[in-house]
Formats: sequence, C-alpha cells, structure tokens
Amino acid sequence: MFKYVCLSLSLFLALNGNLVQGTPTGAPLVACADMTPQHGVEAQTSASPFGTTPSSTSIAQGSTITLTLTGSGPFKGFLVIAFDNANQAAGPIGAFSAVSSGQTLDCRTGATPMNAATHIDNLDKTTVTMDWTAPAGFVGTVLIKTSFVQDVATFWVATESALITVA
Repeated sequence: MFKYVCLSLSLFLALNGNLVQGTPTGAPLVACADMTPQHGVEAQTSASPFGTTPSSTSIAQGSTITLTLTGSGPFKGFLVIAFDNANQAAGPIGAFSAVSSGQTLDCRTGATPMNAATHIDNLDKTTVTMDWTAPAGFVGTVLIKTSFVQDVATFWVATESALITVA
C-alpha cells in the first residue's frame, strides 16, 4: 500500500509540479500590466508586511529620490513602478537606477526606458534601495506601487507608498 501511495504522489508531483512557477531573475515583462508576478497562484489579500519608503515626499521636476523597500521579514522578489496618481492608466513614469539586489526593467507601456525595477535573484532580502528620477516637466503627485514576493506562493501585489509631490 505504501508503495502505491508513493507512486501516486510522485505521479501527481510530476504532472502538477509546474503549476507554481517563479521568476528568480526578475519580473517578466507581462507583469508590467497588472504587477502580478505570474506565479500561477492568487495574491495575498491581507495587508502587506512590506513597504516602500521614499526619502522625500516632495521633490522638484527631474529630481531624484531614494526608495527603500523593507518589511517585517525577508522577501525574495519585487517589482516597483511609479505612476502619476491622477492618471495611473497612462502607465509608468520616471526612471529607476542604482537598484541594490536588482535591475531596471523597461515596461513597454511607459514613455521612458528603465521605468520599473525588479530583483535579480531569489535570495532573501531585508532591505533594497533604488533611485527614482521624476520626469522633467512633470508636475503632480506620484504613487509608487511595489509587488513583494515572500516565496513563490506568497506575494502581495501593488502595495502603495506614501504619495510624492513633484513641483
């Protein structure tokens, strides 16, 4: 009997082992649309234990601030995108650079390259920093959204930062 249970379990895992997949080298471009990591499972609906903190909530056009990603424990992956709070449907704005434990990503819906940031590996991270530069000529309020991946089946989508005023 034990032999048949083991065989059944092995067969189940072989056939269904790819249902939950991660992207250890960064978010795929398809994630730009809805910030979902495409792991094959639903996002958490509870409040995220992680957050994104801007170094300043008021900056000038074309200026750069530092964003810090932290939480109550380690996380493995992230996707960060900045939006015009008044017109989020227009897509990403600004440009990211100097991403610790990460890289920039060119979400095709945005007007500028390097308009998102993501992880480069699936190692535990407790703090990630990056620079974000506001677009020249932009005046308004910016909302930074971050998707955090704790593990392949546990993640939070589009966690919102404090608003950033660009004048």
